Amino acid sequence: MANEEHAALLKQGVETWNQWREENPQLVPDLSQSQLSRANLNEANLSGVNLQNADLRMANLSDADLQGADISSADLRGANLRGVNLNLANLTGTDLNGAYLTLVNFIDANLTAVNLSEANLRIANLSGANLSEANLRMANLSGANLSEANLQVANLSEANLRMANLSEANLEKTQVLSANFNKAILTGTCLQDWQINSATNLDEVICDYIYLQTGQRQRHPNQGSFAPGEFTQLWRQHLNTVQVKVSPEVAPVQASPTPNPNVSASTPEVKVEIQQPHQPPVNYTATTGAPPIKVDIQPPVYDTVTPSVSQGTDSSPPSSSLSDSPTIPPNLQQAVSEVHRILEQLDQNLSQPKWSEVAAEIQQLLQELSQTCPTNTPLEKVIAVAAAIKQIESNRPLKSRVIEAVQSAGITRLQEYIEHPLSNILLPAIADWK
Repeated sequence: MANEEHAALLKQGVETWNQWREENPQLVPDLSQSQLSRANLNEANLSGVNLQNADLRMANLSDADLQGADISSADLRGANLRGVNLNLANLTGTDLNGAYLTLVNFIDANLTAVNLSEANLRIANLSGANLSEANLRMANLSGANLSEANLQVANLSEANLRMANLSEANLEKTQVLSANFNKAILTGTCLQDWQINSATNLDEVICDYIYLQTGQRQRHPNQGSFAPGEFTQLWRQHLNTVQVKVSPEVAPVQASPTPNPNVSASTPEVKVEIQQPHQPPVNYTATTGAPPIKVDIQPPVYDTVTPSVSQGTDSSPPSSSLSDSPTIPPNLQQAVSEVHRILEQLDQNLSQPKWSEVAAEIQQLLQELSQTCPTNTPLEKVIAVAAAIKQIESNRPLKSRVIEAVQSAGITRLQEYIEHPLSNILLPAIADWK
Protein backbone atom coordinates (compact mmCIF):
# COMPACT_ATOMS: atom_id res chain seq x y z
CA MET A 1 0.00 0.00 0.00
CA ALA A 2 1.06 3.58 -0.64
CA ASN A 3 2.63 5.67 2.09
CA GLU A 4 -0.19 8.02 3.09
CA GLU A 5 2.20 10.93 3.66
CA HIS A 6 3.74 10.51 0.21
CA ALA A 7 0.33 10.25 -1.46
CA ALA A 8 -0.88 13.39 0.32
CA LEU A 9 2.16 15.36 -0.83
CA LEU A 10 1.57 14.36 -4.45
CA LYS A 11 -2.05 15.47 -4.26
CA GLN A 12 -0.85 18.97 -3.29
CA GLY A 13 0.50 19.40 -6.82
CA VAL A 14 3.58 18.72 -8.89
CA GLU A 15 5.40 21.86 -7.77
CA THR A 16 5.09 20.94 -4.07
CA TRP A 17 6.01 17.33 -4.82
CA ASN A 18 9.12 18.20 -6.83
CA GLN A 19 10.34 20.60 -4.14
CA TRP A 20 9.92 17.88 -1.51
CA ARG A 21 11.89 15.43 -3.68
CA GLU A 22 14.73 17.95 -3.97
CA GLU A 23 14.83 18.40 -0.22
CA ASN A 24 14.71 14.65 0.47
CA PRO A 25 16.77 12.99 -2.27
CA GLN A 26 17.58 9.97 -0.10
CA LEU A 27 13.93 8.90 0.33
CA VAL A 28 12.28 6.39 -2.01
CA PRO A 29 8.59 7.38 -2.22
CA ASP A 30 6.02 4.61 -2.05
CA LEU A 31 2.97 5.22 -4.23
CA SER A 32 2.11 1.57 -4.83
CA GLN A 33 -1.57 0.87 -5.50
CA SER A 34 -2.31 4.61 -5.58
CA GLN A 35 -5.47 5.81 -7.31
CA LEU A 36 -4.06 8.37 -9.76
CA SER A 37 -6.34 8.00 -12.76
CA ARG A 38 -6.60 11.24 -14.78
CA ALA A 39 -4.06 12.90 -12.47
CA ASN A 40 -2.00 15.77 -13.89
CA LEU A 41 1.60 14.75 -13.24
CA ASN A 42 3.20 16.78 -16.01
CA GLU A 43 6.97 17.17 -15.38
CA ALA A 44 6.70 15.35 -12.04
CA ASN A 45 9.90 13.93 -10.52
CA LEU A 46 8.96 10.27 -10.06
CA SER A 47 12.43 8.80 -10.53
CA GLY A 48 12.91 5.66 -8.48
CA VAL A 49 9.34 5.82 -7.11
CA ASN A 50 7.44 2.64 -6.24
CA LEU A 51 4.31 2.71 -8.43
CA GLN A 52 3.54 -1.00 -8.38
CA ASN A 53 -0.11 -1.75 -9.20
CA ALA A 54 -0.91 1.97 -9.32
CA ASP A 55 -3.98 3.14 -11.23
CA LEU A 56 -2.69 5.73 -13.73
CA ARG A 57 -5.36 5.41 -16.39
CA MET A 58 -5.64 8.50 -18.60
CA ALA A 59 -3.09 10.30 -16.39
CA ASN A 60 -0.98 13.12 -17.84
CA LEU A 61 2.65 12.14 -17.29
CA SER A 62 4.10 14.10 -20.18
CA ASP A 63 7.77 15.05 -19.67
CA ALA A 64 7.80 13.35 -16.25
CA ASP A 65 10.97 11.70 -14.93
CA LEU A 66 10.32 8.01 -14.19
CA GLN A 67 13.90 6.82 -14.53
CA GLY A 68 14.46 3.68 -12.47
CA ALA A 69 10.87 3.70 -11.20
CA ASP A 70 9.06 0.45 -10.39
CA ILE A 71 5.81 0.58 -12.39
CA SER A 72 5.28 -3.17 -12.57
CA SER A 73 1.66 -4.28 -13.00
CA ALA A 74 0.48 -0.65 -13.06
CA ASP A 75 -2.51 0.41 -15.18
CA LEU A 76 -1.45 3.10 -17.67
CA ARG A 77 -4.13 2.57 -20.29
CA GLY A 78 -4.66 5.71 -22.35
CA ALA A 79 -2.08 7.68 -20.35
CA ASN A 80 -0.11 10.53 -21.91
CA LEU A 81 3.59 9.74 -21.56
CA ARG A 82 4.98 11.98 -24.30
CA GLY A 83 8.64 12.70 -23.67
CA VAL A 84 8.76 10.68 -20.44
CA ASN A 85 12.09 9.32 -19.19
CA LEU A 86 11.60 5.62 -18.41
CA ASN A 87 15.24 4.58 -18.69
CA LEU A 88 16.01 1.58 -16.47
CA ALA A 89 12.40 1.52 -15.23
CA ASN A 90 10.65 -1.74 -14.36
CA LEU A 91 7.37 -2.04 -16.29
CA THR A 92 6.91 -5.80 -16.03
CA GLY A 93 3.26 -6.66 -16.62
CA THR A 94 2.23 -3.01 -17.02
CA ASP A 95 -0.87 -2.28 -19.12
CA LEU A 96 -0.08 0.51 -21.59
CA ASN A 97 -2.88 -0.24 -24.03
CA GLY A 98 -3.60 2.86 -26.12
CA ALA A 99 -1.02 4.95 -24.26
CA TYR A 100 0.64 7.92 -25.98
CA LEU A 101 4.38 7.27 -25.90
CA THR A 102 5.90 9.44 -28.62
CA LEU A 103 9.51 10.50 -27.90
CA VAL A 104 9.60 8.36 -24.74
CA ASN A 105 12.97 7.03 -23.55
CA PHE A 106 12.85 3.34 -22.57
CA ILE A 107 16.61 2.71 -22.72
CA ASP A 108 17.42 -0.60 -20.96
CA ALA A 109 13.93 -0.64 -19.41
CA ASN A 110 12.30 -3.89 -18.31
CA LEU A 111 9.06 -4.24 -20.28
CA THR A 112 8.59 -7.98 -19.91
CA ALA A 113 5.03 -9.07 -20.70
CA VAL A 114 3.89 -5.44 -20.92
CA ASN A 115 0.68 -4.66 -22.81
CA LEU A 116 1.49 -2.05 -25.47
CA SER A 117 -1.17 -3.03 -27.97
CA GLU A 118 -2.24 -0.08 -30.14
CA ALA A 119 0.16 2.18 -28.21
CA ASN A 120 1.68 5.18 -29.99
CA LEU A 121 5.46 4.70 -29.78
CA ARG A 122 6.54 6.83 -32.71
CA ILE A 123 10.20 7.88 -32.46
CA ALA A 124 10.45 6.26 -29.01
CA ASN A 125 13.87 5.11 -27.82
CA LEU A 126 13.68 1.44 -26.75
CA SER A 127 17.36 0.68 -27.23
CA GLY A 128 18.38 -2.32 -25.14
CA ALA A 129 14.91 -2.66 -23.62
CA ASN A 130 13.60 -6.05 -22.55
CA LEU A 131 10.29 -6.54 -24.39
CA SER A 132 10.15 -10.32 -24.13
CA GLU A 133 6.56 -11.61 -24.27
CA ALA A 134 5.31 -8.04 -24.68
CA ASN A 135 2.05 -7.41 -26.52
CA LEU A 136 2.81 -4.83 -29.23
CA ARG A 137 0.00 -5.82 -31.54
CA MET A 138 -1.04 -2.90 -33.80
CA ALA A 139 1.40 -0.59 -31.98
CA ASN A 140 2.83 2.38 -33.87
CA LEU A 141 6.63 2.03 -33.69
CA SER A 142 7.47 4.04 -36.79
CA GLY A 143 10.90 5.58 -36.46
CA ALA A 144 11.45 3.94 -33.06
CA ASN A 145 14.92 2.88 -31.92
CA LEU A 146 14.77 -0.83 -30.99
CA SER A 147 18.45 -1.57 -31.47
CA GLU A 148 19.66 -4.44 -29.27
CA ALA A 149 16.15 -4.79 -27.81
CA ASN A 150 14.96 -8.20 -26.62
CA LEU A 151 11.69 -9.06 -28.39
CA GLN A 152 11.63 -12.80 -27.73
CA VAL A 153 8.12 -14.24 -28.03
CA ALA A 154 6.71 -10.70 -28.35
CA ASN A 155 3.61 -10.06 -30.44
CA LEU A 156 4.27 -7.47 -33.18
CA SER A 157 1.44 -8.56 -35.44
CA GLU A 158 0.01 -5.66 -37.48
CA ALA A 159 2.48 -3.29 -35.82
CA ASN A 160 3.84 -0.32 -37.77
CA LEU A 161 7.66 -0.52 -37.74
CA ARG A 162 8.28 1.72 -40.73
CA MET A 163 11.81 3.15 -40.60
CA ALA A 164 12.37 1.60 -37.15
CA ASN A 165 15.90 0.65 -36.11
CA LEU A 166 15.99 -3.04 -35.08
CA SER A 167 19.71 -3.58 -35.58
CA GLU A 168 21.00 -6.46 -33.41
CA ALA A 169 17.57 -6.94 -31.84
CA ASN A 170 16.43 -10.40 -30.74
CA LEU A 171 13.30 -11.48 -32.64
CA GLU A 172 13.38 -15.13 -31.62
CA LYS A 173 9.86 -16.60 -31.84
CA THR A 174 8.45 -13.11 -32.32
CA GLN A 175 5.11 -12.81 -34.11
CA VAL A 176 5.33 -10.32 -36.97
CA LEU A 177 2.23 -11.37 -38.91
CA SER A 178 1.09 -8.54 -41.20
CA ALA A 179 3.62 -6.18 -39.59
CA ASN A 180 5.02 -3.26 -41.58
CA PHE A 181 8.85 -3.24 -41.75
CA ASN A 182 9.05 -0.84 -44.70
CA LYS A 183 12.52 0.77 -44.72
CA ALA A 184 13.29 -0.66 -41.27
CA ILE A 185 16.84 -1.62 -40.26
CA LEU A 186 17.24 -5.36 -39.55
CA THR A 187 21.02 -5.73 -39.77
CA GLY A 188 22.34 -8.19 -37.19
CA THR A 189 18.91 -9.25 -35.88
CA CYS A 190 18.26 -12.78 -34.62
CA LEU A 191 15.33 -14.25 -36.57
CA GLN A 192 15.26 -17.73 -35.06
CA ASP A 193 11.76 -19.21 -35.38
CA TRP A 194 10.13 -15.83 -35.97
CA GLN A 195 6.55 -16.06 -37.22
CA ILE A 196 5.96 -14.30 -40.52
CA ASN A 197 3.32 -14.42 -43.24
CA SER A 198 2.85 -13.16 -46.77
CA ALA A 199 1.23 -9.94 -45.50
CA THR A 200 4.37 -8.92 -43.60
CA ASN A 201 5.79 -5.90 -45.41
CA LEU A 202 9.56 -6.19 -45.92
CA ASP A 203 9.81 -3.69 -48.77
CA GLU A 204 13.06 -1.69 -48.87
CA VAL A 205 14.33 -3.26 -45.64
CA ILE A 206 17.91 -2.29 -44.74
CA CYS A 207 19.69 -5.54 -43.86
CA ASP A 208 23.32 -6.53 -44.35
CA TYR A 209 23.15 -9.85 -42.48
CA ILE A 210 21.08 -11.77 -39.91
CA TYR A 211 21.55 -14.54 -37.34
CA LEU A 212 19.45 -17.71 -37.37
CA GLN A 213 20.27 -18.69 -33.79
CA THR A 214 20.51 -16.71 -30.57
CA GLY A 215 23.90 -15.65 -29.27
CA GLN A 216 24.83 -14.29 -32.71
CA ARG A 217 25.23 -17.80 -34.11
CA GLN A 218 24.65 -19.09 -37.65
CA ARG A 219 25.25 -15.84 -39.50
CA HIS A 220 23.58 -15.48 -42.89
CA PRO A 221 25.20 -14.87 -45.25
CA ASN A 222 28.32 -16.48 -43.82
CA GLN A 223 30.47 -13.63 -45.09
CA GLY A 224 29.83 -10.24 -46.57
CA SER A 225 26.40 -8.69 -46.89
CA PHE A 226 23.10 -9.28 -48.62
CA ALA A 227 22.80 -7.69 -52.03
CA PRO A 228 20.20 -4.88 -52.21
CA GLY A 229 16.76 -6.45 -52.01
CA GLU A 230 18.14 -9.97 -51.45
CA PHE A 231 16.88 -10.23 -47.87
CA THR A 232 13.28 -9.47 -48.83
CA GLN A 233 13.40 -11.83 -51.81
CA LEU A 234 14.92 -14.57 -49.65
CA TRP A 235 12.08 -14.67 -47.16
CA ARG A 236 9.39 -14.42 -49.80
CA GLN A 237 10.80 -17.52 -51.47
CA HIS A 238 10.21 -19.53 -48.31
CA LEU A 239 6.46 -19.40 -48.84
CA ASN A 240 6.87 -22.13 -51.47
CA THR A 241 7.59 -25.20 -49.29
CA VAL A 242 5.79 -25.84 -46.01
CA GLN A 243 6.41 -28.63 -43.50
CA VAL A 244 4.03 -29.13 -40.57
CA LYS A 245 5.34 -30.92 -37.48
CA VAL A 246 3.19 -31.98 -34.54
CA SER A 247 4.37 -33.26 -31.17
CA PRO A 248 4.66 -37.08 -31.40
CA GLU A 249 2.55 -37.47 -28.25
CA VAL A 250 -0.53 -36.19 -30.10
CA ALA A 251 -3.04 -38.95 -30.90
CA PRO A 252 -4.16 -39.05 -34.55
CA VAL A 253 -7.39 -37.18 -35.16
CA GLN A 254 -9.55 -37.64 -38.24
CA ALA A 255 -9.29 -34.62 -40.51
CA SER A 256 -12.49 -32.60 -40.72
CA PRO A 257 -13.40 -29.54 -42.83
CA THR A 258 -15.03 -27.96 -39.76
CA PRO A 259 -13.46 -27.14 -36.37
CA ASN A 260 -13.51 -29.97 -33.84
CA PRO A 261 -15.37 -28.77 -30.72
CA ASN A 262 -13.77 -31.58 -28.70
CA VAL A 263 -10.26 -30.23 -29.09
CA SER A 264 -9.36 -28.61 -25.77
CA ALA A 265 -7.41 -25.41 -25.16
CA SER A 266 -4.46 -27.52 -24.07
CA THR A 267 -4.04 -29.03 -27.52
CA PRO A 268 -0.31 -29.16 -28.37
CA GLU A 269 1.26 -26.68 -30.71
CA VAL A 270 1.93 -27.22 -34.38
CA LYS A 271 5.11 -25.74 -35.74
CA VAL A 272 5.02 -24.84 -39.40
CA GLU A 273 8.52 -24.65 -40.78
CA ILE A 274 9.06 -23.02 -44.14
CA GLN A 275 12.39 -23.91 -45.65
CA GLN A 276 14.13 -24.22 -48.95
CA PRO A 277 17.47 -26.00 -49.46
CA HIS A 278 20.52 -24.13 -48.12
CA GLN A 279 18.41 -21.18 -47.00
CA PRO A 280 17.16 -20.05 -43.56
CA PRO A 281 13.78 -21.28 -42.31
CA VAL A 282 10.65 -19.33 -41.45
CA ASN A 283 8.34 -20.71 -38.76
CA TYR A 284 4.70 -20.40 -37.83
CA THR A 285 3.03 -21.76 -34.70
CA ALA A 286 -0.55 -22.95 -34.33
CA THR A 287 -2.56 -25.54 -32.38
CA THR A 288 -4.23 -28.64 -33.70
CA GLY A 289 -5.15 -32.19 -32.85
CA ALA A 290 -4.00 -33.55 -36.20
CA PRO A 291 -1.16 -36.08 -36.62
CA PRO A 292 2.15 -35.08 -38.23
CA ILE A 293 1.71 -34.20 -41.88
CA LYS A 294 3.84 -32.69 -44.59
CA VAL A 295 2.50 -30.25 -47.12
CA ASP A 296 4.55 -29.31 -50.15
CA ILE A 297 3.34 -26.21 -51.91
CA GLN A 298 4.91 -26.14 -55.32
CA PRO A 299 5.65 -22.81 -56.95
CA PRO A 300 3.28 -21.96 -59.77
CA VAL A 301 4.20 -23.25 -63.21
CA TYR A 302 4.07 -20.60 -65.86
CA ASP A 303 3.70 -21.26 -69.54
CA THR A 304 6.90 -20.64 -71.46
CA VAL A 305 6.35 -18.04 -74.10
CA THR A 306 8.56 -18.42 -77.15
CA PRO A 307 8.56 -16.18 -80.17
CA SER A 308 6.72 -17.58 -83.16
CA VAL A 309 8.94 -18.66 -86.05
CA SER A 310 7.91 -18.70 -89.69
CA GLN A 311 7.74 -22.19 -91.18
CA GLY A 312 8.98 -21.07 -94.58
CA THR A 313 11.74 -23.04 -96.36
CA ASP A 314 13.92 -20.01 -97.08
CA SER A 315 16.54 -19.81 -94.33
CA SER A 316 18.25 -16.70 -95.63
CA PRO A 317 18.23 -13.65 -93.34
CA PRO A 318 15.54 -11.06 -93.95
CA SER A 319 16.45 -8.24 -96.20
CA SER A 320 16.74 -4.77 -94.72
CA SER A 321 15.06 -1.73 -96.11
CA LEU A 322 17.97 0.39 -94.83
CA SER A 323 21.04 1.08 -96.85
CA ASP A 324 24.30 -0.59 -95.82
CA SER A 325 25.94 2.75 -95.04
CA PRO A 326 24.36 5.02 -92.38
CA THR A 327 23.60 8.56 -93.31
CA ILE A 328 25.88 11.09 -91.55
CA PRO A 329 24.00 14.18 -90.35
CA PRO A 330 25.12 17.37 -92.05
CA ASN A 331 25.99 19.07 -88.75
CA LEU A 332 27.43 16.32 -86.53
CA GLN A 333 28.81 18.59 -83.78
CA GLN A 334 25.45 20.28 -83.23
CA ALA A 335 23.65 16.91 -83.09
CA VAL A 336 26.11 15.56 -80.48
CA SER A 337 25.69 18.68 -78.33
CA GLU A 338 21.93 18.33 -78.48
CA VAL A 339 22.15 14.68 -77.38
CA HIS A 340 24.36 15.67 -74.44
CA ARG A 341 21.88 18.34 -73.41
CA ILE A 342 18.98 15.89 -73.55
CA LEU A 343 20.91 13.32 -71.50
CA GLU A 344 21.78 15.88 -68.82
CA GLN A 345 18.16 16.99 -68.62
CA LEU A 346 17.04 13.37 -68.40
CA ASP A 347 19.52 12.64 -65.62
CA GLN A 348 18.27 15.65 -63.68
CA ASN A 349 14.64 14.65 -64.14
CA LEU A 350 15.36 11.10 -63.00
CA SER A 351 17.07 12.40 -59.86
CA GLN A 352 14.16 14.60 -58.83
CA PRO A 353 11.88 11.76 -57.66
CA LYS A 354 14.72 10.57 -55.41
CA TRP A 355 15.04 14.03 -53.88
CA SER A 356 11.26 14.20 -53.60
CA GLU A 357 11.19 10.94 -51.66
CA VAL A 358 13.81 12.13 -49.16
CA ALA A 359 12.01 15.45 -48.85
CA ALA A 360 8.75 13.60 -48.16
CA GLU A 361 10.42 11.62 -45.37
CA ILE A 362 11.77 14.82 -43.81
CA GLN A 363 8.38 16.50 -44.16
CA GLN A 364 6.61 13.55 -42.51
CA LEU A 365 9.08 13.60 -39.61
CA LEU A 366 8.61 17.34 -39.08
CA GLN A 367 4.83 16.98 -39.23
CA GLU A 368 4.88 14.21 -36.62
CA LEU A 369 7.08 16.29 -34.32
CA SER A 370 4.84 19.33 -34.79
CA GLN A 371 1.89 17.29 -33.59
CA THR A 372 3.63 16.29 -30.38
CA CYS A 373 5.91 19.26 -29.67
CA PRO A 374 4.79 22.91 -29.37
CA THR A 375 6.35 25.15 -32.03
CA ASN A 376 4.94 28.56 -31.14
CA THR A 377 8.09 30.28 -29.88
CA PRO A 378 11.57 30.38 -31.48
CA LEU A 379 12.92 28.22 -28.64
CA GLU A 380 10.20 25.60 -29.12
CA LYS A 381 10.98 25.49 -32.85
CA VAL A 382 14.68 24.93 -32.14
CA ILE A 383 13.81 22.11 -29.70
CA ALA A 384 11.57 20.45 -32.31
CA VAL A 385 14.30 20.71 -34.95
CA ALA A 386 16.84 19.27 -32.50
CA ALA A 387 14.51 16.30 -32.00
CA ALA A 388 14.27 15.88 -35.79
CA ILE A 389 18.07 15.97 -36.15
CA LYS A 390 18.43 13.39 -33.38
CA GLN A 391 15.94 11.11 -35.11
CA ILE A 392 17.67 11.43 -38.49
CA GLU A 393 21.08 10.75 -36.93
CA SER A 394 19.79 7.61 -35.21
CA ASN A 395 18.57 6.25 -38.56
CA ARG A 396 21.74 5.71 -40.57
CA PRO A 397 20.05 4.89 -43.91
CA LEU A 398 17.87 8.00 -43.67
CA LYS A 399 20.88 10.13 -42.71
CA SER A 400 22.80 8.83 -45.74
CA ARG A 401 19.87 9.66 -48.04
CA VAL A 402 19.54 13.14 -46.55
CA ILE A 403 23.26 13.84 -46.97
CA GLU A 404 23.16 12.62 -50.57
CA ALA A 405 20.10 14.76 -51.34
CA VAL A 406 21.66 17.87 -49.79
CA GLN A 407 24.91 17.36 -51.69
CA SER A 408 23.21 16.52 -54.99
CA ALA A 409 20.25 18.88 -55.01
CA GLY A 410 21.42 21.60 -52.66
CA ILE A 411 19.50 23.24 -49.82
CA THR A 412 17.54 25.60 -52.08
CA ARG A 413 16.22 22.93 -54.42
CA LEU A 414 15.48 20.47 -51.61
CA GLN A 415 13.56 23.22 -49.84
CA GLU A 416 11.15 23.37 -52.78
CA TYR A 417 9.99 19.81 -52.05
CA ILE A 418 9.40 20.26 -48.30
CA GLU A 419 6.20 22.03 -47.32
CA HIS A 420 6.93 22.68 -43.68
CA PRO A 421 8.11 25.92 -41.97
CA LEU A 422 10.64 24.11 -39.76
CA SER A 423 12.60 23.03 -42.85
CA ASN A 424 14.03 26.58 -42.97
CA ILE A 425 15.80 25.79 -39.69
CA LEU A 426 16.50 22.10 -40.24
CA LEU A 427 18.16 22.15 -43.68
CA PRO A 428 20.81 24.82 -42.90
CA ALA A 429 21.61 22.93 -39.69
CA ILE A 430 22.47 19.75 -41.63
CA ALA A 431 24.09 21.44 -44.63
CA ASP A 432 27.62 20.57 -43.42
CA TRP A 433 26.94 16.91 -42.67
CA LYS A 434 29.36 14.47 -44.25
